[in-house]
Amino acid sequence: MDNHAVEERKKITCFSEAQINISALLGGPIPPGIMFYRNFRALNRPKDALFSALVTFVFTLLLIFVLIKLPDGVVDRIPSFVFTAFFAIITAVLYHFFLKKEMKELSEEESIRASNWTVAGYTVLGFVLFMLVTFLIVMSEPPFEGEPVQIGETDNEVYYQGYVTEENIQLLTYTLQDLGYFSAETSNAVQIKHQENKFTVTIPTRKSFWDDPEINSAVMILKSELSLNYESEVIIILEDYDFIGKRITKEY
Repeated sequence: MDNHAVEERKKITCFSEAQINISALLGGPIPPGIMFYRNFRALNRPKDALFSALVTFVFTLLLIFVLIKLPDGVVDRIPSFVFTAFFAIITAVLYHFFLKKEMKELSEEESIRASNWTVAGYTVLGFVLFMLVTFLIVMSEPPFEGEPVQIGETDNEVYYQGYVTEENIQLLTYTLQDLGYFSAETSNAVQIKHQENKFTVTIPTRKSFWDDPEINSAVMILKSELSLNYESEVIIILEDYDFIGKRITKEY
């Protein structure tokens, strides 16, 4: 290697294996993807850099869709360390096969390890991007599983699953209109599900309203009206999501 080549290689800034693995543990799949991209670019491997960015993008989308499609409660039962360990293992394996050999061949004169502050910045940025993409995908999904029924000319909808008749939906609609939840000015959706000889009605409601006496009174009226007319057990569920997208409910 001539002196000019050595001088060029001195300017290379790379992320170490430890830095990349820690970013995967703390920030999910996007931060290590960014660092793989940066390393490949520094090593003058533009095709590998582009491929790593593409794989990171596709993997992130697939992961989010899988998590969204899992049945309620499944994700909650999986300890968080399982996800972080999963990301770290995948990152370590990919680093071993695609970067480790070439990184080891770089001498101290040829490369500079990236700042830990840069690693922290990418970790935070990657985590925020992951949450933002998750939020956008969740918002684009239907609010409930089942078949939707549009309520008149409004933007309100009832999703139904199981043996739910048109009369069941009409009664639910009329009662929610009387209570003010459905109107021409609102854009709300509820789900009614019939299984095991009982009806379950799920209503999205912000958790901050759950202890409001008026809300509780309206829910009890709805439960009473439906139970009487359906001649069946009725469960009302208020549903909300916390800041990380975890489903939280209150059952009546």
